[in-house]
Amino acid sequence: MRESQQISSIQPFKLANKEGELSFKWPVSEFKRLSEMLLSETGEVNVKLEGLYDHRKRCLIVAKISAQLTLECQTSFEPIDYQVDHETTYCAVVAESQFAEVEEEYEPVLVEEGYLDIKQVIEDELILAVPLVANKPLNEIEQKMSFGELDEAKIAAAEKADNPFSVLENLKKT
Repeated sequence: MRESQQISSIQPFKLANKEGELSFKWPVSEFKRLSEMLLSETGEVNVKLEGLYDHRKRCLIVAKISAQLTLECQTSFEPIDYQVDHETTYCAVVAESQFAEVEEEYEPVLVEEGYLDIKQVIEDELILAVPLVANKPLNEIEQKMSFGELDEAKIAAAEKADNPFSVLENLKKT
């Protein structure tokens, strides 16, 4: 298994021929589109790729993606650590017309001139993994609510004030 931090493209057919594995680590800050959705760009994205051919001789890339992302809670506006652990299998194709031939269990990816921009593919997966509305569980949110001071004298005065329905009270007694 080879580990690299600088590679952004792979040769999926060569990886599958060797039945090889690759591991990547990128800082979250290198994913510009993803970074725009986050509260903080801290953390790492870890990716493990495995190349193989299936029984129909299709080139498959199994990707295991994990990352700790910092989102903003839309209820409390505090940071949330959001863990992404995602596994998917890509089927490498050389023409867009082949997308329809790929079974539903695989995600088709377009290989151009023998290379696949794996960094962009991983960024797309991470963007799809981010929830539309990030919220902490309600029991973790400190609820600060204030409705003003409770003044017993004002409550008593309001109860004794003229009640428009007091006339009905008199009718009820007769």
